[in-house]
Amino acid sequence: MRIIPVIDLKNGLVVHAKAGEREKYEPIESHIADSPEPLSVALAFQNLGLEELYVADLDRISSNGDNLDILSQLTSRTRIRIMVDGGFRKASEVKPFVESGVARIVLATETLENFDEIRRIRDNYDLSLVGSIDMKGKRVVARSPRMRLPFSKLIQEFSDAKVEEIIILSLDRVGASVGPDEELLRKALEVTTTPLIVGGGIRNITDISELRDLGASGVLLATSLHEGEIGEEEISLL
Repeated sequence: MRIIPVIDLKNGLVVHAKAGEREKYEPIESHIADSPEPLSVALAFQNLGLEELYVADLDRISSNGDNLDILSQLTSRTRIRIMVDGGFRKASEVKPFVESGVARIVLATETLENFDEIRRIRDNYDLSLVGSIDMKGKRVVARSPRMRLPFSKLIQEFSDAKVEEIIILSLDRVGASVGPDEELLRKALEVTTTPLIVGGGIRNITDISELRDLGASGVLLATSLHEGEIGEEEISLL
């Protein structure tokens, strides 16, 4: 079971994401990192033995600049393998992020215009692509009408587009420590064999173990790591 820590970047700092209300996000306070500086947080995750990192560039997702310089710093000064959600709408927007050194590109329903863009990226770049279905409750979060499809249909479309993995991200549960949405995972497993990563609401090792037993291949974590609920000992058990 893969533990994938999360860094949400806003105005150059790591912020505490909660319930998808981005205008209210504040810099994190962490038991494992000395400051909300991105490099400090990434190194803290690396010191826990974690090898992957999910970065959400909230500024770019919100059309308010980007954090490319920070991504370049993270890729050059850590050993951690980074996947990034940069609010990509079209294939043409991916290039500077690839050049920053990230290993994987996340293509999310919130911003992606259509599934043809995934195929265009495949035609132009040799890199790993990850789909992400952004949810608030049972509602898909999508700006483009072409992405406003039923959840199971989105799972099938991402699978047909040959992404390596699909993230099921429950935005309303992020930072809320209310437990993951196991029902969505079950629905996804009914229609795909593509590996699935679950994010949002995960509290402890019990939640992670249950998701693993259901069939998830990985989890996205932030709050439970910063609060010390999941540490090196718990990670070693997985």
